[in-house]
Amino acid sequence: MRPGNLLVLFGALNRPTMPAFSVLFTLEPLSRSIIVTVVPLMAFERFGTAQNVSIFFFVLGILGVGMSLAVPWIVSRYTRRGTFSIGVITGVISMGLFMHGEVWSFCAGMALHLFASSCIDVSLNLYMMEHIRRQEFGRYEPVRMFFLAFSWCVGPFLGVYLRNTVNPAAPFVFGAITVTLLAAYFFYLRFTDNPAVTGARPAVTNPMKYLPRFFIQPRLQLVYALSAMRSGWWTMYFIYVPIYCVTVGLGETTGGALVSLATAFVMTTPLLRGSIQRHGIRRILAVGYFGTGIMTIVLSLAMGVPRLAVGIILGAGLFAVLCDSVGNALFYRAVHPYERSEMATVFGSYRSVSSLTFPGVYSGVLAVFQLPAVFTVTGVGMIAASVLTRYIPKRMR
Repeated sequence: MRPGNLLVLFGALNRPTMPAFSVLFTLEPLSRSIIVTVVPLMAFERFGTAQNVSIFFFVLGILGVGMSLAVPWIVSRYTRRGTFSIGVITGVISMGLFMHGEVWSFCAGMALHLFASSCIDVSLNLYMMEHIRRQEFGRYEPVRMFFLAFSWCVGPFLGVYLRNTVNPAAPFVFGAITVTLLAAYFFYLRFTDNPAVTGARPAVTNPMKYLPRFFIQPRLQLVYALSAMRSGWWTMYFIYVPIYCVTVGLGETTGGALVSLATAFVMTTPLLRGSIQRHGIRRILAVGYFGTGIMTIVLSLAMGVPRLAVGIILGAGLFAVLCDSVGNALFYRAVHPYERSEMATVFGSYRSVSSLTFPGVYSGVLAVFQLPAVFTVTGVGMIAASVLTRYIPKRMR
């Protein structure tokens, strides 16, 4: 890279620009991904069965939905900058609770971790929508997904590796350091609440007012359903693939490696920009959801042959790349600018809703069937989502 280009890049990293947001969206998911495989394994050790783990995550999902819906009130009361600060503080505290080792501290740490993630995620997305023009979302979203995928590629395996070879507390120390670095860079960029944006319309803090407004808009309904299904598939993957690896003797490290490899595939999303422009978002997503669903069902049939199952798991991850290829671009293009705060918060709750709904369904499924049924049910859900993609406007590219 030429010296002049380096100066331009360093200049861009000193203010809220696309490169700066790329750094933020690398650090933020890294703080979550470093524990995403460790936590299900810890829960499996403490609660004994996959069904009990499902119930644990179901209860956490209830808490997550409630906390994510409280974020708009926090934003209106303490501003986006204050909400981000609250998320950072609670995020560091959650990592300390994880290190305590008791069951109560483990549960409390996970609850605070979900709350911190909601605060930080909503705050960053609101700032991004303010500083990046609406017309540039389609171009920037694959880049954002690349850096996000990089963190999700590194984190799951690194977390298990640190836990097994360094110290059981090491992933949480790393997570706390990452949250601190995220906060340091955020405040270095000197984000402020723009009165022209935040004062354009009073913030709505009553869920009964902004939830109906979101769900009466067909395009937002569609985006929410597709995002929740995509997130639900990853929830299943993050929780039950490591558990599967442990139960068949492949080990925790293999489980972490499979999670990291699958998310590494998402780093190829910038390479799909040409295909998206050529074939359209609707066709790309239809193939992605349908292919992921079929491969997940096939996996449930092949789980008795671990080596074959590993290959199918990675094959499903390849199709899942198509589901993630457009990221949140559909939402950014569907939401009205004057409703960004309220709608971004409702939209962001799809993660909590999927984290609630899917483990709840799985706990019922596992009460009757064995672990492969979890993958069958999820695969059917992905195929159903592929049918919904036909309602995406053809003009979206």
